[in-house]
Amino acid sequence: MSVSLAETTNMRRIRIVLADDDQPMLAKISKLLQADFDVVGMVSDGYSLVEAALKWEPDVIVTDITMPRLNGIAAARKIRDSLPRIKLIFLTMHSDRWYRAEALRVGAAAYILKTSAQEELSQAVHDALETPV
Repeated sequence: MSVSLAETTNMRRIRIVLADDDQPMLAKISKLLQADFDVVGMVSDGYSLVEAALKWEPDVIVTDITMPRLNGIAAARKIRDSLPRIKLIFLTMHSDRWYRAEALRVGAAAYILKTSAQEELSQAVHDALETPV
C-alpha cells in the first residue's frame, strides 16, 4: 500500500528549510512559517542549501534565487538529483518571466514574489504538498 507525501506529513509537522542571503528576510520568513511548520534549517547560500537538504531531507524548501556561491535554481537542480520528492518554492524579488520559467523547469511547486510572501507563502506550502511529484 502506497502512502502519499501529504498523508505522511499529516501525521507530523511539515519540515522546511529556508534559503536566503538577506538575513532580515530569512528571519521574517521563518517567523511567518513557524506557527504552522517546523523550520529545521536556515542557510544563506546555495551550497549550504544543498548540504542542508541532504542533511535534513525536508518536505519543502523555500529558496531565493539570487544567493552567493550557487544560486537557488542551480542548488535546486543539485537537490533534485538526490531528493526528487522535496517540494521547491521560490520566494524572490525577480518578476522576470525568464526566472519563473527556469524555476518551473527545475520543478518549482510555487514561485512567489517577496512582496507577496505575507499573503501567499503559507498557503503555497500547503498547496505544494498536494501536488504530485
